[in-house]
Amino acid sequence: MNCKQWLLAAALLSLNAPAAPNWIAPGATVCVEVAVETSPDDPRLGVFVKVPDGGMLPVPFAVPQAYSEDGKPLETLVFGYDKQDGVGVLFAEPPGGGKVHLYFSPSQKPPVKPASDTLFPSLVLFTRSGKGALDIAKSLQSRYPYGQDACFDRWKWCGSMVNPFGPDDHYSLWFVGGFILEKSERIWFATISDEGSEVLIDGRKVASWTGVHTRKKGAKGEHGAFVQLDKGLHRFDYFQFELTGKQEAQLVWKRPGVETKTGLPEMLSGFAKSGSGKIEGVRYKDGRVCGTIVLHNQRGIEQPISYFWFGERPVNLFSVTAQTPGDAKATLEFGKGQKLKTPTATWLAVGRPDELSVPVALTVENAAGTTRVTRWLRSPWTPSKASIEKPEDRLAYRRAFLCMVNAVPPPGDPCADWAPDLWAVLVELMEPYKGGPLLKRLFEDGFATLQKRPDWQRWKLEDRFIESLRLQKDGDRLLAWIARFEKTERDSARKFHWREERVNALLLDLARPDAAARELAALKENASGAEQAQIVLLRTGDVARALGKHDEALKSYRDAEENYRARHRAVGRRAVAAAKGASVARFKLPDAPKGEEWKTYTVRNASMYKTILSQLEQNAFDESLQTLRTWENESPTGKMEGEYTMAEARVYRALGDSRRAVNALDVYVRNTVMTAELADAMKLEAECLADLNETARRRALARDFLKRFPGHPYGDQMEEMAR
Repeated sequence: MNCKQWLLAAALLSLNAPAAPNWIAPGATVCVEVAVETSPDDPRLGVFVKVPDGGMLPVPFAVPQAYSEDGKPLETLVFGYDKQDGVGVLFAEPPGGGKVHLYFSPSQKPPVKPASDTLFPSLVLFTRSGKGALDIAKSLQSRYPYGQDACFDRWKWCGSMVNPFGPDDHYSLWFVGGFILEKSERIWFATISDEGSEVLIDGRKVASWTGVHTRKKGAKGEHGAFVQLDKGLHRFDYFQFELTGKQEAQLVWKRPGVETKTGLPEMLSGFAKSGSGKIEGVRYKDGRVCGTIVLHNQRGIEQPISYFWFGERPVNLFSVTAQTPGDAKATLEFGKGQKLKTPTATWLAVGRPDELSVPVALTVENAAGTTRVTRWLRSPWTPSKASIEKPEDRLAYRRAFLCMVNAVPPPGDPCADWAPDLWAVLVELMEPYKGGPLLKRLFEDGFATLQKRPDWQRWKLEDRFIESLRLQKDGDRLLAWIARFEKTERDSARKFHWREERVNALLLDLARPDAAARELAALKENASGAEQAQIVLLRTGDVARALGKHDEALKSYRDAEENYRARHRAVGRRAVAAAKGASVARFKLPDAPKGEEWKTYTVRNASMYKTILSQLEQNAFDESLQTLRTWENESPTGKMEGEYTMAEARVYRALGDSRRAVNALDVYVRNTVMTAELADAMKLEAECLADLNETARRRALARDFLKRFPGHPYGDQMEEMAR
């Protein structure tokens, strides 16, 4: 039995089920509760509500009938009938407004046009994709139910430069709506279109511009006619079709005494509006309840919130909300077993707007049973572009990625089927120390998939993951992942990176300089080339400094400085020689005189410190880490003083890694008798210890400060910390 047969059988069985309390229509199987939110501008415009289907309504056809709260039937018409999109229902507003019950009964045939047909909606737009033709557009209005097999929704005006519900080529379109005149008027109505179009006012054809053409020969409203209209409500129907190229559908008018600056007709305005209804609940005759899926963006339009485009195709961000009764359990399913037991989620769909069609199923369970409905993530038109410069956009997309990985329960691989475009966006979004829960699932359950990604993508994600592990303060786990990355790495330079990372972790994360010294020996053995030799000198200095070996640390840092400057002098000589065509021997590096380089680098250190503080004020964390690395290479002897260490600690604290900040400051404070920065360093270390809730260490440090700096301006704060 296929899905449709099952649904039909369920619907037929429910006909014989005991009626739920207050069930007005015995033959109906589904009741949709609608609250009338706004009244129509004229009773003939009724109240319009779009009821999504996707398996919620009976099959093969659903026949609606509206009832007031006191059980009286209301005039009901179907405007829009598409099993994938939903059913548009227009009903007469009940006296006094309030709630309306829409009952849907199963039928083997489409709904039959009621004998009374006085209602029409304003303003609703229908488009049917496929063959574009004027007779197809007009058939949307001539056959009941109106708008069969067309996508539809309410619209704000009678004009569009796109197909809002699908591809911009090969479709047929129908606008239906009304306007109210305050007095009798003789008005020129015209159409501006690409391709053919036709206009009816109160059922009378007033403008016809058939055939395949552009807007050029009708841009001034040439294709139209004068119509004498009485005061009051008037209906218009606008039909248009599109083949290829540009698309346009505009109903325009010229009214007496209304002149535009250009003399051209203006777009029809002052539309009268139907009332609006809000779905508040869906229940079945057998007691089950159903939910509805809302895909609105911030403007209330059914389209993605925004998109990023870093790969071959755009990645669109959707917001998905399941509206369900309070006592029912909701599950969202995004295909291939991806499920979230939550009523809200954000999701990413890859593709151009006219390509998107990603199913989202909502399962709702209560004591009476389970129901399931499906909608499709799609984009009526191109959404707004997200900005990589906006933190809120980066966070929104990372949250969507987290929803996607959480939809695959462990130990399933959450990223096995991801398109390259998703990876391209993810890598761009990853910031220092961000995305820990997301990266945890990716690496724990998607490790094999990650190994297949290009090196530059994988390396960045690995670095971000290691940063997230630092925040967990689990040294064993941190070292285990460093070892795993080293073992599985194919690139020799990257293997060396992980050996260096182990030394850094032992120094800055675990504060174990003895263990770091042992790992340093392996680092030296595996170093090759000038860059790795430079790293060895820097880490040798760091280990010696942490062990309190001041002279040994200073020598390593000075060697690293000279190594770095010598390499850059050579690079500079080669660059200038290549640019000028001169002999390398003629080039003289404009350095400070021998013995006075310390002045240059003292100024440079101060400049670096101010740069980092400025970057932190702007939350430019990636840039601040880059500045630290540059500073470390240019002037590592600055680590023996205070500015570099203070800058390093401030960067790590701003990133939430107060443990690294404390360990860096602790090495400096323990090995320093007196410098201009010592008091600031001790105060900052005490604040970082407070972040970590290390009360005993904070108190001891504060008491030490008070002994070293009696009467210092920080005294009151440190006395408070010493308590």
